[in-house]
Amino acid sequence: MLALRSRPFWALPLFLLLAISSQGPVSSADEVPAAPVNSPLSPEASVAQFRLPDGLKLELVAAEPEIVDPVAIRFDEFGRLWVVEMRDYPNGPGEGRPPLSRIKLLEDRDGDGRFEKATTFADELLFVTGVQPWKGGVFVTLSGKVEWMQDKDGDGRVDHRETWFTGFAEENPQLRANHPRFALDNRIYVSNGLRGGVVVNRKQKSDKPLSISGRDFRFEPFSADCQAISGTGQFGLTFDDYGNRFNCSNRNPMMHVVLAEHYLARNPLLTVPAVVNDVAASGEASHVYPISQAWTTSILHAGQFTAACGVECYRGDALPAEFYGNGLTCEPTGNLVHREVLKPAGATFASHPAREGVEFLATPDSWFRPVNLETGPDGALYVVDMYRCVIEHPQFVPEELKARPDLRYGDDRGRIYRIVRAGAAKAPASKPMASLSPAEWVKSLASGNSWQRETAARLLFEKQDRSVQGELESLEKTSTDPRARVHALWALNGLGVLSKAMLQAALNDDHPRVREQAVLLAEGKLAEDAELRKRALALASDPDARLRFQLALSLGAAPGADATAALTQIALSGADDVWTRRAVAASIGDKPAELLLAVLAAPAPEQKAAEGRLALASEFAQLVGAGKNPDKVAAVVAGLAALPADGETQRLQWSAALGLAKGLRSRGASLTGILAGRPAADEVLHLFKQAS
Repeated sequence: MLALRSRPFWALPLFLLLAISSQGPVSSADEVPAAPVNSPLSPEASVAQFRLPDGLKLELVAAEPEIVDPVAIRFDEFGRLWVVEMRDYPNGPGEGRPPLSRIKLLEDRDGDGRFEKATTFADELLFVTGVQPWKGGVFVTLSGKVEWMQDKDGDGRVDHRETWFTGFAEENPQLRANHPRFALDNRIYVSNGLRGGVVVNRKQKSDKPLSISGRDFRFEPFSADCQAISGTGQFGLTFDDYGNRFNCSNRNPMMHVVLAEHYLARNPLLTVPAVVNDVAASGEASHVYPISQAWTTSILHAGQFTAACGVECYRGDALPAEFYGNGLTCEPTGNLVHREVLKPAGATFASHPAREGVEFLATPDSWFRPVNLETGPDGALYVVDMYRCVIEHPQFVPEELKARPDLRYGDDRGRIYRIVRAGAAKAPASKPMASLSPAEWVKSLASGNSWQRETAARLLFEKQDRSVQGELESLEKTSTDPRARVHALWALNGLGVLSKAMLQAALNDDHPRVREQAVLLAEGKLAEDAELRKRALALASDPDARLRFQLALSLGAAPGADATAALTQIALSGADDVWTRRAVAASIGDKPAELLLAVLAAPAPEQKAAEGRLALASEFAQLVGAGKNPDKVAAVVAGLAALPADGETQRLQWSAALGLAKGLRSRGASLTGILAGRPAADEVLHLFKQAS
């Protein structure tokens, strides 16, 4: 689960203290230093120590003895809180003993906000890491597999279990598959855990084993159809309103998965150095500001992320508007939760800390171990606190410390908190989503709270009730909220009733995110439907970079001269965005030379875009070279030789010449060999020598 780097300094021998560094307390000049506390604290005393932004307050939702060692939570449509308890941490059960992990069902029966009723749904589980509600039960990630568990007789205990997938790596107890999550596209995604595995589909036994090395995993919850997908998260997985997926690892607090693997597979000549983008500063560039006495095992990591986990894109409505869409990441080493403000950056995102030098949530209580975050039915932000003395697997400590007794201190504790507006009146309890009709679920797709929207979307998909087609179409046509319109489109698609007329209208929507999702949904129809194709191609000139990026990817499913022209237009307008260039390269098929010639012939861009065009020329020349087609290489050579001689053009010639040579060399060929006897060969070889 979590490969963390923390322990209380008082528990360490002197020789090790000399090798580690404190990363706290650190705070900005306008922060009053926190007074030290004697951990552990009672739940109530711990609440009093938290610091968070003005205007917010933190409330206790659940604590020991009802819950112990919580690592993940999910709310279901009945208003119940599912709690994953990793009681095995860190070493697992002793030899010959049963596993210790549990799944608890919590209920707030008196409506006071405190979940006082706890039922053990399942126990004797090994290293359980996450749950996803589905059809009254839950999909569970645990001990190398995904199971579906259900309580058929209504007593709160599991009495039906099905193993769907096995083969997830089990090398390390805290680096395992986790965070099953139902997404906008009606699939359930699972974070890899970093160790990969070879997944066996137990529901579709004809499927070949599927390697997920370096990749995450997803499946369709009716058919069990599954895929390995780009990106590999350690312990955390979250989405934004439009299906963008984010994960994290120890030193990387928020990563956006930009390029999907199935798009890249279209072009075997294309290799890319990365498919994910570090949205937030990572590694040594990252900064955290604990107010506790936090310690790291490496002096080089002091004041940095060393245990990022539980990343959440907050999209509830119980906090002020400025928090909506923020990225939040747990850092249990520093006893804090960090907050980043996201903004679009071409095809991906960039971010900056919300408050420089001050964390979103911090405490001097060194036993506070936030490991996960969740948006609730009430729109509040929920914080999962394992509350342990030490969060560190023995695999990552010296041999002489592997059996230290404090590794289990706190294994009888655990807390869950809720963050809301200070002074806000408690909202009256709403009806459980399960008690609403399908037509009411459709209305919930327009809620300001992502939990309401996404739970309604899941229930519509589960129910497969096509009687709501009219309501969904009306919502897509009339809602002023683009999020609701997008959910309506995906709900119609999930019911198998998304019409061409709806797609056509969505491609003309006034919001770029709706147009983007329409392109994605129309992707499989672009090759044979002339009308949809014409409208989609027209979006190549759309001002929105993210939309053009998706269009570039989708056009790979519909090759043709018109698609090549559209890809060229997208490449030129987005030349300064590496992700757009990669998307075009993935979809260009056997036409990189045609695109490159168009780039060479295009008018010179503004100075600020000149570097992007150089990169574009180099990368596509490399694709041409890797193809080893003498005629295509010769055509590019002729295009280069025909360019006018001026300073900026010469740089373009050099970039393309070097790209050609690099691509040829990667396939065991040379520029000299493939150009032998060709017109203008001498000129290009001269350019190559100049560029070299």
